[in-house]
Amino acid sequence: MSDPRPKRKKSFLARLKDKYRLSLVNESSFEEKLSFRLTKFNVLLLAIVAFLVCAMLVTGFIVLTPVKRLIPGYSDLRTKRDAFHATMLADSLEGAMAVRDLYLANLRSVLSGELPADSATLFRPITTTPGPEDLLPGSADSVMRERIRREEAYNVEQRTGVEKEREGLSGIFFFAPLRGVVTGTFDKAQRHFGIDIVTKPDEAVKACLDGTVVLSSWTSDGGYVLHVQHAGNLVSVYKHNAVLLRKQGDRVRAGEAIAIVGNSGELTTGPHLHFELWHRGEPVDPQAYMVFK
Repeated sequence: MSDPRPKRKKSFLARLKDKYRLSLVNESSFEEKLSFRLTKFNVLLLAIVAFLVCAMLVTGFIVLTPVKRLIPGYSDLRTKRDAFHATMLADSLEGAMAVRDLYLANLRSVLSGELPADSATLFRPITTTPGPEDLLPGSADSVMRERIRREEAYNVEQRTGVEKEREGLSGIFFFAPLRGVVTGTFDKAQRHFGIDIVTKPDEAVKACLDGTVVLSSWTSDGGYVLHVQHAGNLVSVYKHNAVLLRKQGDRVRAGEAIAIVGNSGELTTGPHLHFELWHRGEPVDPQAYMVFK
């Protein structure tokens, strides 16, 4: 006897949960070799996962291999860089071609004599000879000379010949005898007639100018001392050396090693060079004419 109640249709989600069996059967013996229990939901989920895996594999293959260059409209960084270099090269070649064309046009004009007249061709020689009236000062020059004469009329400052010669020392290129730190500066009032330069031990002391060694000796206060006579009544003095490399009467050149830095003598507190510069019997500040750093 059949059920009189009408059957209700299953919902979509319920139909997805219906179970099925997938079997692999031997056609000859009808022996079941393999079977799977499946639902529509499992089949749908498996299809989505397989699709995503395939999409990832294809994307990775395109991105990580040169195959991407075969895609129309795709351009990588290397292609852009090559295009930029090609553009710059083409621009440079265009400029070079323009310069070459201009040079050839000028050369063609020179060879054919078609150049326009310039200042050299329009130059006209002077036909008149300047006379004494042309050498007279103008009004502006006369006004300036009169102003300078009034300003200098009551100037009591007079420079001696020695001071003028001292100004000429600034035009001489002195070679620094040593590179280091100046720890003692020139002070004529304190009878410190030179500067003290501290540097590394065993550094070479060099002659500041060409000259002749006039003293190479030992003194109790200065230790091993060298005096070098230079042109223009200049004398350079090097004190507290450890070793003297030149003897009295030797000719030396600017920058030539003449001694080794030391700590000899009584008036010293450590390895250094005491350097003096004398002009016409008067001491001058070496730092005014050379740099020791």
